[in-house]
This record gives sequence, C-alpha cells and structure tokens, in this order.
Amino acid sequence: MSDNKKNTGKPDSYLISFKEKYEVNYAVNQLQKEFPNEKKQVVKDALFEAAKKVNPSDGRENIMRQARKNLKN
Repeated sequence: MSDNKKNTGKPDSYLISFKEKYEVNYAVNQLQKEFPNEKKQVVKDALFEAAKKVNPSDGRENIMRQARKNLKN
C-alpha cells in the first residue's frame, strides 16, 4: 500500500509521542539543559503535567513552553 500524497498534515517532528520512551527522554534532556539543577524525575513530571494542560496535538513547542513554566514555579 503506498502513501497517499493528498493526505498532508503536521510533520511528526512537530509532536511528542508520550508512548515512545526515546521521544520523552529527548524532551526531558532538552529541558534539563535549561534547568540543570532540577532532577530528571522533576523535569519529567513537569513535562507530563504540561501535557495534561496543553493538548498534545498543539505541538511540541507548546508543551515544552508549559513545562518551562511549571519548572519555574
């Protein structure tokens, strides 16, 4: 079965799949670079809290932005 070229949408890199461990780890590592004093579990919790507040289909950057706000508080 070939790919339907008429079905276009947001690229996969725009999203975070919370089912994929490597994608969650990548996002956590990116946040830890900005907040090096925070433990990995705290950063991961902030990321998951952000995903609850922001619709995951709104995109990676919106989730990351909310996670940064969570970590600053």
